[in-house]
Amino acid sequence: MQIVDALRIAIQHLNAGRSAEADAICSQVLRVQSTHPVANTLTARIARRANDPARAKRHIDAALAAAPDYVPARDLDARWAGDDAPVDTAVRAYRRLTTLEPASWSAWYDFGNLLQARAEDPAGAVACYRRALTLAPSEEGPAMNLATAALKLDDSPMALAACDDVLARQPGHIRANALAATCYYNLGRADDADRLVGWGSLTRSYTLPVPSGYADLDSFNRDLAAAIRRHPNRRDDWDPTKRAIRGGSLVTDVLKHDHPAIEAFAGSLAVVLDRYVKDLPPEEQDPEHPHLRAVPAGYALDAWANILGDGGHQSGHIHNLGWLSGVYYAEVPASVHDGDPGHAGWIEFNRPGYGIPDSGRATFRALRPQVGMVVLFPSYVWHRTIPFVGGDERISVAFDLHPR
Repeated sequence: MQIVDALRIAIQHLNAGRSAEADAICSQVLRVQSTHPVANTLTARIARRANDPARAKRHIDAALAAAPDYVPARDLDARWAGDDAPVDTAVRAYRRLTTLEPASWSAWYDFGNLLQARAEDPAGAVACYRRALTLAPSEEGPAMNLATAALKLDDSPMALAACDDVLARQPGHIRANALAATCYYNLGRADDADRLVGWGSLTRSYTLPVPSGYADLDSFNRDLAAAIRRHPNRRDDWDPTKRAIRGGSLVTDVLKHDHPAIEAFAGSLAVVLDRYVKDLPPEEQDPEHPHLRAVPAGYALDAWANILGDGGHQSGHIHNLGWLSGVYYAEVPASVHDGDPGHAGWIEFNRPGYGIPDSGRATFRALRPQVGMVVLFPSYVWHRTIPFVGGDERISVAFDLHPR
């Protein structure tokens, strides 16, 4: 078999997720021709998938030694550097890549992400995102990251223009609505921002109905808190770049556990969610509202639990995949109370996260968590928990309602 045919089969294996088969073919090719740039680049891709950056780098370097301008190897070198090299090395790698491949919108997008996230250069990131959008005007990733970088530069008009472009195509886009609300506050358009948040109508609280089989909420919450603490999915470590929780423990897929209290919670929560939908203002009242115009006919529920102790909190965030999000409080520390001017342990709305600075113009709202309380809000509404101190734990169940 010719080398080119063997590598074509290796690529098919790799694209189908059969990394071992692809790796075996590439190894055979490299035994015959150790400098082959395609075989080395494919092997580097396989190594990155296997979370082996050292092996990946060896094969990237081999590919580039044989073919310095081989674009797939340059692309992989930039991605590797973005993850595993010092930031100045990564910047040089992306400059080389975008010089070789100036018409690749994704290269400019990734370069912008590097400048924004690691180099802390939002102005440079904006320039890259603009290049990406010139090449691919309908791509939402560069538009949203441009808006974020613009907000870091205190350029709300630029950020809002990027949001508006996405919202013209996708009125319910979660991140675009979240960033637009921040822009509205920054620009003195609090009424427009407050309309999105809908305090008291779209963002509101309920008391969970006493679940079947329980005499009162106190006895139910004791059982639910105990079930969460002993849940088989409890984790004390997680990727902080993918979760808003800081400190404490996380329970993924909390509802997927055969326990009477968890099953009872799911039943009562469904009652609250149905009531929320019925209580919404009619769409005719505001037909262009992104939340009201997107009420789903059916939904799936994704839920997880958070166990927070001293200093534990959740940073400002949104829920990109939901229509409606919420939290239920099963246990609240005594240190979380009404008389605290700092609102320690409360849930706060409208303060942006993800490194976006607070302009001081937002209408901040806060709710004191209470045992038995369900708090619901559109998934694009910024929210966070304020750190608290005290010996007790705060146990909550967070969830997203996904349209289907």
